[in-house]
Amino acid sequence: MLKNITLTVLCLFGLNMTIKAQVTFDEDTLFTDGYVAATASDYAELIAETKIHNKGSLPDTIIWYRNVNNLPSVNWTSAVCDVIQCYDVTTNSAEFIIDAGVIRTLSFHFYPKIDNGKGQMVVRFAKKSNQTIYTDIYINVQGYGLNIKTLKKADFSLFPNPAKENLVINSNSANSGQFTIVNLLGETILSGAFENGKPIDTSSLTTGIYCVNVIDGTSVTSSKLVIQ
Repeated sequence: MLKNITLTVLCLFGLNMTIKAQVTFDEDTLFTDGYVAATASDYAELIAETKIHNKGSLPDTIIWYRNVNNLPSVNWTSAVCDVIQCYDVTTNSAEFIIDAGVIRTLSFHFYPKIDNGKGQMVVRFAKKSNQTIYTDIYINVQGYGLNIKTLKKADFSLFPNPAKENLVINSNSANSGQFTIVNLLGETILSGAFENGKPIDTSSLTTGIYCVNVIDGTSVTSSKLVIQ
């Protein structure tokens, strides 16, 4: 009898993993940057995109929530476009059906005006039938004018990631540099200098997700860090 129960549990576990793997995303950390509008009446838009795949044999209903929307100033707004439509800047949740075997585009839009700065949007996509199965998409944005540092995709690696008490930054473009670690509220939690291969003490960081920024000359590159 015990053997049969164990086999049933294993089968259910395998089924759950199959369901979880049915809906996937090309990337869960996105970057976009560009110039801000000079005045409140001018128009500017910065866009980041990823793809959602339904690899299963049945349609799936996905619900999304914009959990974080940290923008540089009140002159900025942002919005989400799912596979059905683009929503207004005040919409923080919606749902859609993705058919079996299809790939669709999700896009995230920022409307920067007047003020330079960096921001982040975090949107959670979950199965409506079981919202413990989800993927968080992190969208990092920077708006700038002339002579302002630009944001681009990370050209450095983090090890280990997830990390606990120590973190090593290895830059592809320099042997050393400056770094900041920022939480999801946009607050700088840790900063300083790093050297390739030299551990950084991260024991003061609480469990969660952070953004690591590496400053190299005239550019800032960013990557997601998980602290366990």
